[in-house]
Amino acid sequence: MKGLTPLILAIAFYLFSCNTDNSSATEQDIIVRDSTESEQIVEFRAINELLKKDINNANLYLKRAKLFMKYNDLSSAVNDLSRAIKIDSLIPDYYLLKAELLKNQVKLKEAKQTLDQCMLIDNGNVQARIELGWLALVAKNYKQALDYADAALKRDIHNAEAYYLKGMIFEDKQDTVLAISSFNTAIEQENDYYEAYIQLGLLHYYQSNKLAKEYLKNALRIKPNSLEALYAYAMYCQENEEYNEAIETYYKILKINQYREPYFNLGFIHQEYLKVYDVAIENYTKAIAIEPRYLEAYYNRGLCYEELK
Repeated sequence: MKGLTPLILAIAFYLFSCNTDNSSATEQDIIVRDSTESEQIVEFRAINELLKKDINNANLYLKRAKLFMKYNDLSSAVNDLSRAIKIDSLIPDYYLLKAELLKNQVKLKEAKQTLDQCMLIDNGNVQARIELGWLALVAKNYKQALDYADAALKRDIHNAEAYYLKGMIFEDKQDTVLAISSFNTAIEQENDYYEAYIQLGLLHYYQSNKLAKEYLKNALRIKPNSLEALYAYAMYCQENEEYNEAIETYYKILKINQYREPYFNLGFIHQEYLKVYDVAIENYTKAIAIEPRYLEAYYNRGLCYEELK
């Protein structure tokens, strides 16, 4: 996991209690509900037939869990992972995947319990410590989060995600200097760490530091169609009077996904900086077409009409 998705604050204080998993494999476990999607039916039928022949095969439950994940049925995926663990309780990856799915369902208490179980069978597991660190960050237990990250690094000093986790902890604490240092260390370990480049780009952007552009360029090198990176890059160029590059980047965004902000910003550039009011009007109009209640776009378009009189 590279990043905290989502950072949920609610129920964070319930993370650190225990629970027992009583799931078991029975004939009923292999039944899956009907689906109207033929591809889905075929895929589930195939794996269910295998399970009928080998109902206590943990790997088959893992495969079906991943199939449930493919169709965004996380609850059923968790159930199958619980069955896999019941059959073979010594596979750390089962616990890690189950914890990730529970976290995605905002079942943070259960996610921590699952990771604690993982640590019982594999006390040296680096990824489990990192995941526990993310959960501690959700709870804003910064000391514990850092302890988990440092414990992971003691076992794997080159682990990029552990440094990234530390960066996110420091950023949440508003310690920008240490956050930047940690993110830089993350990309030193892993040159294609997109999330770390984005954070570095944004932190430098907020500081009006020209290094922001280079970090965002690296993010786009890794993910050329990232709307997040493209929009941040366009905003940087716009605010640093690199208008042609900003315009070009906004158009790239609109080729991927048309939403109101790029059109508004194109209108603003042509209105405020380039004084090309007819083009500004055109872009404000497109923003309004997407969001009919976009009052700021109406107002700016009105100002442009006044300039053309």
